[in-house]
Amino acid sequence: MPIIFGIVVSLIPVKKERKGNAGIDFAHLSERAMLYVVFTFGEMVIAIAEYFDGELNFNSIYFSLMAFLIVVGLFLSYGTFYDKIIDREQENNGLFYMLLHIFIIFAQNSITSSLEFMRDGNMKLLPKEAFLIGSLFTFFVFLFLTRRYSRTVCRPTAKFYMQMILIAISFVVLMIIFRDNMCVNITISAGYIWIVYSVIYWMSRKERHVSS
Repeated sequence: MPIIFGIVVSLIPVKKERKGNAGIDFAHLSERAMLYVVFTFGEMVIAIAEYFDGELNFNSIYFSLMAFLIVVGLFLSYGTFYDKIIDREQENNGLFYMLLHIFIIFAQNSITSSLEFMRDGNMKLLPKEAFLIGSLFTFFVFLFLTRRYSRTVCRPTAKFYMQMILIAISFVVLMIIFRDNMCVNITISAGYIWIVYSVIYWMSRKERHVSS
């Protein structure tokens, strides 16, 4: 119910406040949204600990390392958007920004569950892979939508979206090809996330250089 209420309220037209008389401090609101995301990343790291089964074998160590790299890559992607791209000093009620974070946090929790399913041999491959791919795509789609609140020099470009689409298609194709090998799947997932992060990072560096 709180999520539904938040979505409905965010869609209600709100009369703009006069300049200098904004009712909401967007910088403060964005910081609070960021804290919820960071807390959820912490919960993801805690969940990864379940990969350790009490024995020092290659499988548990490998999956734990790849899962940790996935979480770190997602964290850095979000952190780059928050710190380098989002204009936190703008005058905005931030309702849509909060709505986007509802789905970002939902995607984080889904990614955590999908990582736990990867080592479950009782689950069928198709639902398991579809859940992981869908969760990762949900995270990045709603993260990219926060560019609505970006600085003037950080507006979305066709080149950026084309790169994201091509990377996503390559990711899905590779996941399908190696669908029978979960060790390869989790490596491909980690690689996908770090490639996306590298594009985001270089985009932020370039646009920061332009703004300076």
